[in-house]
Amino acid sequence: MARRQERSPLVRKTAAVIMVGGLVAVVVGAGAQFLGWFADTQSVTLNTPRAGLVMSPDAKVKLRGVQVGRVATIRQADGHAVLDLDIDSDKMSQIPANVTADIKSNTVFGAKAVNLVIPETGPQGHLYAGQVIAADRVVVELNTVFQQLVNVLADLQPDKLNAVMGAVDTALSGQGKQIGASLDQLSGLLAKTNPHLPELNEAIEQAAGATNVYADAMPDLMRTIDNATFLGNTLLDNSANLDALLINATGMANTINGVLSPPKQTLINTLSNLNPVARLLGYQSPGLTCFLTASAQAADLAKPMLGGKNNNLLLYAGLQPGTDPYTYPQSLPIVGADGPPTCDGALSDPTTDVNSGFYVTDNAPVPYQPRTTAKASREKLFQVLFGEPARG
Repeated sequence: MARRQERSPLVRKTAAVIMVGGLVAVVVGAGAQFLGWFADTQSVTLNTPRAGLVMSPDAKVKLRGVQVGRVATIRQADGHAVLDLDIDSDKMSQIPANVTADIKSNTVFGAKAVNLVIPETGPQGHLYAGQVIAADRVVVELNTVFQQLVNVLADLQPDKLNAVMGAVDTALSGQGKQIGASLDQLSGLLAKTNPHLPELNEAIEQAAGATNVYADAMPDLMRTIDNATFLGNTLLDNSANLDALLINATGMANTINGVLSPPKQTLINTLSNLNPVARLLGYQSPGLTCFLTASAQAADLAKPMLGGKNNNLLLYAGLQPGTDPYTYPQSLPIVGADGPPTCDGALSDPTTDVNSGFYVTDNAPVPYQPRTTAKASREKLFQVLFGEPARG
């Protein structure tokens, strides 16, 4: 009984040590399991321009908000950051091979995490151990923004910036109504412009096309400019000869002026008198052209009859019915008759049998009426048979 009582404290101590050790082992195992010490992972490398602040090992690696691994180490190589990622082996088959990464944080000052991003073109293949992926974007930290702002303000020289802001405040003080009215007018102008934005875009596109045309023609334009430059240099080199030419031309002009100055009024009067003749020739130019052309054709037709081939004159003689005798006052010439130039009938074609047309004017009491029927004249017949009667 006494021995059992002596052993009891030892057993209790041993049990307490075992219990504490087991509890420590459970806590350590749970912590190791939480930290992923016993997880089966595969290593993937991430290249990024920088890791950013508050990025440390054991940071989470997520895909669509679900943790698929952790950051093992962070190192620097060739001016950029390299992150070694431990990805869970059972998640490797669920991550595409064309995945990219962003480094960002959930809050402004929170720790960063690696966020895997699937491209918009869709997943391709599966991620494999040792693969190298690239980070597209690293979130900008607030302190970086503050540092850049401080650098900008330092370059702006605060005293001068204060003076500028004071001047702006003085200029805008009491101008609220005018500024408001200007903004209202600007709003109205934009409202009127908005419906025409498609036309404006089309005009801009057409302007781009025109710009492309000018761009294609730019070598020729530059060549023209180079030639113009060469021409200018040539003229500059021969400026003395040009001066002499201008002096000689001035002397010649003075000589011509001296010759033409005395009779210039006579020359002016002569040119003035030629105006009516020139106007008449211009008005009758179609008829004159037709006459000259028909004359050339008639000459070609008459050449055989005038001995062009055998030096003999060919004549065709015959009797033709005579025209009406001269009657007064119907046969008087019509004074002041006018009509547009014509090129009808034989005037344009000497071989035609069509007679040229005639004009009936309203400057005579009895308009001319051409005869369309045959008429016998005793006087004409007597003259044809017995000749012209003796006079006196």
